[in-house]
Amino acid sequence: MTTDYLFYSFYSIIQGITEFIPISSSGHLNLLELLYNKNDSRNYLYETTAHFASLLALIFYLYRHNHLAFHNIKLNFIPITLATIPAIIVGVLMKFYNISFFSLQIIGYTSITGGLLLYLSDLKFFQVLKISNTKTKFLVAGLFQCLAFLPGFSRSGSCMIAFRMMGEDRKNSSVLSLYLGMPIILISFLSNIADLEEIKFDFNLLIILVVTFVFAYLTLKLFINFINNIGFKPFVIYRLIFGLLILTLLG
Repeated sequence: MTTDYLFYSFYSIIQGITEFIPISSSGHLNLLELLYNKNDSRNYLYETTAHFASLLALIFYLYRHNHLAFHNIKLNFIPITLATIPAIIVGVLMKFYNISFFSLQIIGYTSITGGLLLYLSDLKFFQVLKISNTKTKFLVAGLFQCLAFLPGFSRSGSCMIAFRMMGEDRKNSSVLSLYLGMPIILISFLSNIADLEEIKFDFNLLIILVVTFVFAYLTLKLFINFINNIGFKPFVIYRLIFGLLILTLLG
């Protein structure tokens, strides 16, 4: 049991750190589950709790930094809704046809591919999508966001790639990706709740809720404050190393 507590503390730290930066929380959590459980099983109750804690941290961050002011919500409600539609369609189709991409090889390849696209999007030469209409801009980002159904690609990373290619600076791309993250994380949370056959409370749930919330909030503060200065290169390098290690050692 002590081993479980230590594992899910580490699990929560990884979830909190990776959810909102462009390195893929799903890829890291899927890898942890595969290595720890030695099979393809996943604890959906724990995943659901981690998503809920991440959503709470995101809402708290946006509220504390005035991004959830009424005028911002009113201004972005329709664009965010449009951006969410592609992910809903893809998610429903995957659920209907029982499609799953849960494998180490996919995590390795998508980590590398997403890292290279993130690097290219940060170059002036590739910022070629000149779109001025806000609704269209969000819809394009929403289409890119569907790449995150591949574990290891990163939902936040795919949105940042899209916004950077449309000329947004790093900080604004990151903040806009947070807006798009709210409905997606909420839908993921509700979907997992609906799939649960039973809800059994234990101490691991409390660990996941508290630790994920704290690390997600701290990561949001640091990432948004410094992303314009540090750039995307550290995340690109990490993704390449992470992907190559998986394909070399575990693939």
